[in-house]
Amino acid sequence: PKKSTDAVTRRQIAGGPTDDDLEAGKDDPELSKLREAERVLFPRPLPGVSAGWSWDLPSAEGPDTEVSTTGLPPELGARTPAPVAKDADWLRGLSLPNLPLRYDERVLKYLKFYRDSPSGRAIARVWAKKSGRYSTALRAALARAGLPTDLVWLSLIESGHNPLIQSPAGAVGLWQFMPDTARTYGLTVDRWVDERLDPERATDAAVRFLADLYRRFGSWDLAMAAYNMGHGGLARAVKKFNTNDFWELARHEAGIPWETTLYVPKILATAIVMNNKKSFGLDGIEPDPAESFGVVEVGPGILLSDLAGGLGVDGALVERLNPAYVAGRTPPIAPGRASPSYRVRVPAGTKIAAGSLLSAGPRGDLVSYVVKAGDTPASIARVNRANEATLRTLNRIGSQEVLAAGTILLLPRAEAQASDPGPREDDVVVIARDVSAPADTVRVFYPVVPGDTLASVASSFGVASSELVAWNALDSGARLQEGMVLQVFPKASRSLAEVRVLKEGSVRVLLAGSPGFFDYFEGLNGRRRLIVTVKNGDTLATIGKRYDMSVGWMERINRRSRTDRLAAGETVVVYADRSKYPQPVLTPKTVPLPPPVVAASVATLETTAKASSESKASRRQPEPQALP
Repeated sequence: PKKSTDAVTRRQIAGGPTDDDLEAGKDDPELSKLREAERVLFPRPLPGVSAGWSWDLPSAEGPDTEVSTTGLPPELGARTPAPVAKDADWLRGLSLPNLPLRYDERVLKYLKFYRDSPSGRAIARVWAKKSGRYSTALRAALARAGLPTDLVWLSLIESGHNPLIQSPAGAVGLWQFMPDTARTYGLTVDRWVDERLDPERATDAAVRFLADLYRRFGSWDLAMAAYNMGHGGLARAVKKFNTNDFWELARHEAGIPWETTLYVPKILATAIVMNNKKSFGLDGIEPDPAESFGVVEVGPGILLSDLAGGLGVDGALVERLNPAYVAGRTPPIAPGRASPSYRVRVPAGTKIAAGSLLSAGPRGDLVSYVVKAGDTPASIARVNRANEATLRTLNRIGSQEVLAAGTILLLPRAEAQASDPGPREDDVVVIARDVSAPADTVRVFYPVVPGDTLASVASSFGVASSELVAWNALDSGARLQEGMVLQVFPKASRSLAEVRVLKEGSVRVLLAGSPGFFDYFEGLNGRRRLIVTVKNGDTLATIGKRYDMSVGWMERINRRSRTDRLAAGETVVVYADRSKYPQPVLTPKTVPLPPPVVAASVATLETTAKASSESKASRRQPEPQALP
């Protein structure tokens, strides 16, 4: 058997979620079971090959197989659709949903699955029970907007009526909104509030979205298909195949995605089942009670658990009623901004004490902080003399969360400081190129954070991506890595108040491969970089042994194989124990190194500065100078 992978280590290697994490998502058990059944019910057809398994039902073609409606509930006495098969008389007695219906073969397969399959019946029973929680409120919202109320089952197919569900692609909530679409329809999606998780707000947005799709396509079949595959892709398919009939598009090879081909029949079949519970053995299922709650209005930065404690109700229940407040508190506001109010749901029947809660704000020992581009929890904590663990706890900052510029955080007031405390002794910036500042610019240093790209960093400083590449010896096709520090030359007149930068003079700058570079980094390990002259019979292994270095390190440092024959008089580099070798009198100055060779000496033990300067061109050493 295959061993399971170490998910934690994989995330560390990937620098965040892995592909497997993104494919997994948070799922609804019944939706997962339904997808498993669909792989049997609907094998993907191949051109020229008939589908592998069927219910022995004839294809649904011709006018007798279609029920046309106005989009409103059927009138009393409306004609029941003619059955599509002689053994399908049970269809005659079914109540129709208030969506246009066609007894397509795929619709019938879903119906027979819900009726005859043990798995299908189990899924339908769970959904009949869960639907009680939100279906009444969702139907009311659809009805107020003049939309077919049976669109409520689109939400069920999207989320299983689980308001906390998240898809692998990042869609969230009862209606599975992606962030950009959610914002288009007025929902707030940020680190403090995600209104996709609010059933009421998300439903209002979904109603507007569905109405817009229907106005564009004029067909609920196409509107539902567009909800699944995107209106742009559907419009292209309509133009390509020159038909605005969903069922015709679903018949064509490569007409619409396979998922969308099943999506509309699945919604229609589910609507029929939920409108005919007795026929599908669901009449004995007691639906979950409808969600009920009271509402209070409070100020910014209020911890839900504190609010619950003040009202004498269960804190966990208040958080469950308010999933949209993803950090467990109402959002804080930037210093100096007017204080807005936020609606918080509380258990139904909660007694509210006299007096308004609108004036309530965060605890007096907390202050707001506006995140700058490049800020991290560690850097914010350091600048503000705060404890990073406290900062993360107050704001529920995840271990992998990247803070967006402009985000408002809360900090302990007693610890907050007005300015950066300045560099520590180990604040070192390494630059790959020694670049002179262009005219009218200043040099600053930007610490890279996860998610940064050349384009995003360049935009923050008003420079070109190509300039960042040149200034920092970067590969434009590779990802920036956390821990890198870029030297940037923005215009001197450009405001950098919203960007976290390290300024010239506040850090120690080292040129990669320079004497100072090696002296610093090898000094951290208690070693000193020395240039050794080879004697007759010397090898990398024997020289390394003399200075307590492995032959592997000798290969790595000198960029040559241990089997190379060394000539007497040439030089190699060693990293010697600093305690055994005193500080040299002369220290070569830091100068740019000629590419592609990166070599420089800090001291010489068995050679002189003169011998070093006469080395081969490919091993040039900087000219030493006396310390001042």
